[in-house]
Amino acid sequence: MRAGTREKQRGVKINEEKDDPFVCFGYRRSTPWTWLSYALCVLTVGFFILVFYWKPDWFIRMTCYSCDLQEADSIIIKDIYRRNHVCSIRKLEINSESECSAKTLRMLFRHDVVVDGIWKYFRYQEMLYVWHPTNKAFYKLRALDGATSCSEFYDKLQNGLSRQEAAERRYVYGLNKIVIQVRPILVLLVQEVLNPFYVFQIFSVCVWMVDEYYIYSGCIILMSFISIALSLYTTRKQSTTLRDMVHSDTLVEVLRKSGESIEVMEEEIVPGDVIVLPSQGCLMTCDAVLLTGNCIVNESMLTGESVPVTKTPLPRTSGVDGESAPGYSADKHKRHTLFCGTQVIQTRYYGGGMVKAVVVQTGFSTAKGGLVRSILFPKPMDFSMLKDAIMFIGLLASFAFIGFIYTIVVFVNFGFDAGYIAKRCLDIITIAVPPVLPAALTIGMVYAQLRLKAKGIFCISPQRINTCGTLNVVCFDKTGTLTEDGLDLMGVQLAAGGSFGKMKTSVTKDAPVGHHIVAMATCHSLTIINGEISGDPIDLKMFQASGWLEEPTSEETTHFDMMVPTIVRSPPTAAKRKSEGVEEVGILKQFPFSSELQRMSVITKSLRDEPMQLYIKGSPELVASLSKMDTVPSDFQEQLNSYTKDGFRVLALATKQLDSKLSWHKLQQLNRDQVERDLTFVGLLIMQNKMKPETKPVIEELMNANIRTVMVTGDNILTAINIARKCGMVGAEEDIVRIEADYCADAKHSALHCTKVTSEQDEISSDYRSFDMDMKNCETSLQIEPFTRRKVHFAIDGKSLEIVRKHHQCVLPQLAVQGTIFARMTPDQKSELVQTLQDLDYRVGMCGDGANDCGALKAAHAGIALSEAEASVASPFTSKIQNISCVPIVIKEGRAALVTSFGMFKFIALYSMIQFVSVMICYTVHSALSNFMFMYSDIFVCTTVILFMGRNKAYHSIAMKKPTTKLFVTPIILSLTLQVAIQTACQAAIFVILKTQSWFVPMVPSKTDKNIQCWETTSVFLVSMFQYTIMAIVYTPGKPYRKPIYRNYLYMVDLFVIIVCSFVMLFYPPTKIEELFEFEHIPSFRFKGIILAVVFSNFILSAFVELFLVSNRSLLKLVSCKNCRRAKRAKYEELMMISTSLGDPD
Repeated sequence: MRAGTREKQRGVKINEEKDDPFVCFGYRRSTPWTWLSYALCVLTVGFFILVFYWKPDWFIRMTCYSCDLQEADSIIIKDIYRRNHVCSIRKLEINSESECSAKTLRMLFRHDVVVDGIWKYFRYQEMLYVWHPTNKAFYKLRALDGATSCSEFYDKLQNGLSRQEAAERRYVYGLNKIVIQVRPILVLLVQEVLNPFYVFQIFSVCVWMVDEYYIYSGCIILMSFISIALSLYTTRKQSTTLRDMVHSDTLVEVLRKSGESIEVMEEEIVPGDVIVLPSQGCLMTCDAVLLTGNCIVNESMLTGESVPVTKTPLPRTSGVDGESAPGYSADKHKRHTLFCGTQVIQTRYYGGGMVKAVVVQTGFSTAKGGLVRSILFPKPMDFSMLKDAIMFIGLLASFAFIGFIYTIVVFVNFGFDAGYIAKRCLDIITIAVPPVLPAALTIGMVYAQLRLKAKGIFCISPQRINTCGTLNVVCFDKTGTLTEDGLDLMGVQLAAGGSFGKMKTSVTKDAPVGHHIVAMATCHSLTIINGEISGDPIDLKMFQASGWLEEPTSEETTHFDMMVPTIVRSPPTAAKRKSEGVEEVGILKQFPFSSELQRMSVITKSLRDEPMQLYIKGSPELVASLSKMDTVPSDFQEQLNSYTKDGFRVLALATKQLDSKLSWHKLQQLNRDQVERDLTFVGLLIMQNKMKPETKPVIEELMNANIRTVMVTGDNILTAINIARKCGMVGAEEDIVRIEADYCADAKHSALHCTKVTSEQDEISSDYRSFDMDMKNCETSLQIEPFTRRKVHFAIDGKSLEIVRKHHQCVLPQLAVQGTIFARMTPDQKSELVQTLQDLDYRVGMCGDGANDCGALKAAHAGIALSEAEASVASPFTSKIQNISCVPIVIKEGRAALVTSFGMFKFIALYSMIQFVSVMICYTVHSALSNFMFMYSDIFVCTTVILFMGRNKAYHSIAMKKPTTKLFVTPIILSLTLQVAIQTACQAAIFVILKTQSWFVPMVPSKTDKNIQCWETTSVFLVSMFQYTIMAIVYTPGKPYRKPIYRNYLYMVDLFVIIVCSFVMLFYPPTKIEELFEFEHIPSFRFKGIILAVVFSNFILSAFVELFLVSNRSLLKLVSCKNCRRAKRAKYEELMMISTSLGDPD
């Protein structure tokens, strides 16, 4: 783009895999426009300094001209949430005297990044983005994740870095620190005071002080001081807590290229360093990939799941383990990666060697750093209420402008001086636009958070509580969430001679010892920690059923210095039997369980002189596909279906004898894809996974509330279907259609097969049609209704879903709308499904145990992790209630908080308009409300109502109708409009009736006095006192989202006291009160009775509007002209309205 232009240019999109994409716009400083901006700030007495402080991107646009990124010195970043961020581009001179040479930069980034001796970059949300001169774009600074092949770790990095190389990398990547800035109190104070809310309050207090409202101003200053102090305390405490949580100060043993081993502070390690892990374990302070030895790791900080995980060395060849990644990737190779913040419990090493790992990420680039960044820079809630609130404040500001003009006209005509008129005009602005509104909207969330905490549900993101009230679909993990975490072994069914034998309920007495017993005793990730066997519950049940014993070969703190790290032994009773079975087996190598691969395996060796043996355990379908066909029983699928349809968890076992010439050292170089093939199928492990007793009632409660429920599990699809029927996700009179997708890469052709699963025995029938999909023409859509007109639920596994996602995007939305059972889903697929549902305008909740569903829990609008921890970075909500009964609780509290926020908003809006009308009427006679009148209504009435209104507890059941999420909807607009009209009419009526009284004498205004003490002001104020209470009662929401108002005892006491005080001031005001409030004594009890009658009429009319008019659907349709215009529906609603049938199977 031509330099000097100020026209709009196209931005450059930066998309870095898991990170949200954003767009960069380049800007270069313009000296004339900069000086003009400074002059503007001076001429407006600093107002534009505030504006530029609130909107930094406006300052850039004002002082700079747009240009290409390569010429820019500042950039504006627009993220996917349409927020603007300003970053400065830094330029470092690289020469012979620099700490890092251009050659090193070229080696690290794999291309030239230095142009004319200058290296350009910018920092955004704690991440560094480097300029790529060739592509003319910025790219996120990466260390060894992504571009480094697996073999490079062994060929180039396993010996470590030299001191010089480490220093150069430290210059590029920075220190290995996650720095949380705890800002000084003074800085926090200035930032808090410069908040637009407090700036407006400062403006209001200045106006009131000039108008001699000292007492009221003092009260507001005191309240603001308390509010600011609490805010500073909370902010400071959160920052301190987060800093203490991430702070670490340990020594790390690092290997240098020279062969020496040195200890350095953790902040000094850099990507490429080789660290030595101590045998007694340690806390990881960086992300590192394991090269030698095994590690037992507790990853509860990342996942919320405290079951130990085994980490094994990285395979030498890229793309192994069934993965297609061109190089090392922390996501694909997480079973070989030690993540920052996780606790290494034990290390296992062989032959006296060290357990070594190469550092791949440091600082904020680590897994822990990413979690901290998600806390520092949270995803904004797409909640229309906040946007509507800002628009509504703008509407109130328009009323203030009208009042501003009216005030000028009235007081100028009477001849008041300009100073007095200015004070009255500014006073109107502070009345019409309530400064307390933003704070009032958070009260409901605060109370809801406290109630959730009392029930064992903790929330680290209070803004999400209101969002919980809008959920219309909830996804559930199965194992550990819908069903019990533990499994009971029902039996083993062995394969022999091409068929299955009878199921054995016990294997401890089998003789001789067969492969199935050895597989059960060795194919697991269990470890002995503090003298107890610990690990995955399924592995533990399987191992216990084998009856064998696990023993390390040496002491726990110093093992594993022998060739065989772990030995399992048959029990003494078995050893006494004169059998030829295996009695002692050593586990030499382990390929850990992978959710993506759906299997794990171990390589073992009998302590007798026999060849090594491979044992594998995993998904029956996958294990069968890796086995030799002649060893898989012909009735394999039928037998598997017979178990899974009854809800059993089924695992398959297989084995393979390895080459007798295979040595231990060659074994360590093997990749799993080299050995996990041509297996001998051994049999099936049948385990019962009981459904939690709370599951069915909760699912029924959600379904009755018209909240859709979805199962997202890694288990077998027929098992998932069975659980879905048992828990009530699929009704007895509803159909399940299984969707299977096939894809032929050579022919570029795929087909979708729709197969009905009957409701009684979950048997397969062919009542549905299969669709052949043309890759070039994606017009075929799934037909979602059977011709029996019964409701249909789709069931699909992860493999088929991936084919649909890649090749049939047009079908995916219908699958997401009708799908209830998603089985064999990987963690990434779970997260993608949540995002697909969100794209269809669903409000998505996710409930899981935090193990394999962290991504989905984070992606959902409301993620609930079932964990014993009080706070988990895996999800916004953490429940100590270890079942899904926490889900309705969160939804109920979310709805209660949401309707409280709306009720509070309507009350504050009406309170402001009532006071605005009162002041306008007083201005008509050149009078004004007194200081104590304002103080009574603002503090004694408004503040106490705000504090106590939100204490109403959530209703005991979930209503079918969801609360509204928008302010600008017909019911709310109609309610506010009618209520403002009623309050205005009642005040005007009293004002008119007052003038007809025989004892009434009009006030004669004085230009030197405020003219407060008069019958006009007193009468209008007495009416407004009752009106505040009426609005508080009318706008306090109850059933069906909150308990009735009379159950909020403190609120009832507060309203009772306010009403009693109002009656006292109306009928028998003490002389001292009349003097304080500057009342003009009303001599007529008849007129006081008229005031009470008008107030009672006001209450009847206001209640009638809320109870009958606003809730009348016919009236709302008429007012909104709904019948004359097309209603805008959510995307999922439009898909659900598609009325087609699955067609005739013929």
